[in-house]
Amino acid sequence: MVSRRTLLTAAGTAAAAAVLTPLSSRAATAAAAGVPLPVKLANNSGHDTVYAYITGSDSTGWPVFVAANGALIRLPNPSSTVTPVADHSIPLGASGSAATTVNLADHVIGGRVWFSVGQKLQFFVNPGTVPGLVQPALVSSDPNWATNWTFCEFTFNSANLYANISYVDMVALPVSMASTGSGGNQSVSPLPSGALAAIASGLRAQHASDGAPWDRLVVTDSSGAVLRVLSPAHSPVDFGGYWDDYLNRVWSHYAATPLTVNGQGAIGSYTGTVSGGAIVFAGLDTHGVPFTRPSAADIFGCASGPLYNSGPDARGAIAARLAAALNRSSLLVPGGNNQPDGVAPAQYYQDAITNHYARLVHQYATIGYAFPYDDVGPTGSAPVDGHLQDGAPTSWTVTLGAGAGAGGGPGSPGSGTVSAYSTIQAESYSAQSGTSTESCSDTGGGSDVGYLSNGDWLKYPSVDFGSVSPNQFKARLASGAASGVSGAVQVRLDSTGGTKIAEIDFANNGGWQNWQTVPANIVAPATGVHDVYLVFAGSSSDFTNINWFTFTS
Repeated sequence: MVSRRTLLTAAGTAAAAAVLTPLSSRAATAAAAGVPLPVKLANNSGHDTVYAYITGSDSTGWPVFVAANGALIRLPNPSSTVTPVADHSIPLGASGSAATTVNLADHVIGGRVWFSVGQKLQFFVNPGTVPGLVQPALVSSDPNWATNWTFCEFTFNSANLYANISYVDMVALPVSMASTGSGGNQSVSPLPSGALAAIASGLRAQHASDGAPWDRLVVTDSSGAVLRVLSPAHSPVDFGGYWDDYLNRVWSHYAATPLTVNGQGAIGSYTGTVSGGAIVFAGLDTHGVPFTRPSAADIFGCASGPLYNSGPDARGAIAARLAAALNRSSLLVPGGNNQPDGVAPAQYYQDAITNHYARLVHQYATIGYAFPYDDVGPTGSAPVDGHLQDGAPTSWTVTLGAGAGAGGGPGSPGSGTVSAYSTIQAESYSAQSGTSTESCSDTGGGSDVGYLSNGDWLKYPSVDFGSVSPNQFKARLASGAASGVSGAVQVRLDSTGGTKIAEIDFANNGGWQNWQTVPANIVAPATGVHDVYLVFAGSSSDFTNINWFTFTS
């Protein structure tokens, strides 16, 4: 039997050769060229009407939108007034459907990927030498206030793709990310299911306890459902003297006790005490901005008054670490006179006066900044930021809801897992045997995994089934196999010979890119977290391609 690997027509030889190029060569090409970058936008939110937007600046600093075809659309410069921007939304499929692929044609600096549910977002542009994009704002007068929206941030330049999820501004609809490239398979998990409501509930309870306006950070729609939770830096109500008692205690303590702050890196450590109403560090040039008692807005925002970071120098490093210590209320705990190295993360947020928004975010999220200097920590501590970075990316998937490499779904899957109930792209495997990826013509484009025959397998680590077993396995398959050639797609747990929980028998369905979704019943229960293996059995000739798979209740 002739393998499909040899059936390359003259018209398709170049494309097929590119598919079969060794990974190391493909990565080198990506590193040299940089673009295009396949960006997969996926909807696993549970909502069927979802719009995506990609904004940023081109390499000249001019604001752009990215069109559905990947081209950069430079914003026109209005003559004299704020002007609505044309609709550059990218409609996504229903929840759980295949991702929409945008082949990003050029580099984008300071970018954001936005998602909105139910209705489109409104953007505006300000005139100027370089026009300014007016993005959705966290104020009730903004036209997008009642819309359910969220975003993640990224920069894609000739050096790398850097993307992150942050809660510095708000907690809203969960976003997860995954990438492939020279850095391997990377992922960033979203908040787990129910976390947004739990954070909102916690802030309301905190308001009932201390009377501070934590409850005003919760934004709801007309039915009372939580749309987002604002960080206190964006509070519609001034927190006034919320921090006064804590600051009184800190200033009193450090009038007699030295405070040492390690600026880390080349900055070194500085030691000081309170004198004349300010913390004075010996040998530190404060550029005329002394470390006096900050206001609530200074502490929550980390960007004004005495906590203003004046630049990449010693004062800026010390200001960042003081801002972190104040938000965490860690200056009066054991070891608090040695910042940040003397305080373990378990000692953060222990005072009654603290940044309770940050406390609650970290109660439910293992990654993601809750205030601007949330990465400050003891030397060698685990990073808190939710980012991925790759010098030669070959794909980037951004998912509204849980996605490949992210938690979510029934049973509140944990951090660092893949939800079994998300759409898991076949090419997101962590290990494989006998397979190859190729360009995919299915809805959403991207890549599929093909050349699958007896003995081949794909591994997907840390798939979380939650506390209740699914009822079905579904896979997106296509086959142009010869007559009489067929095989089985087996789903096994924890090894290629592990418990078989589902099987799909498949043969020619009309072509190698003739995609159909095929279900199979679960034959053995699966709960908790497992490595999932797709094992291909049957014909020694290629019998199927696979684009994605999922599990359903």
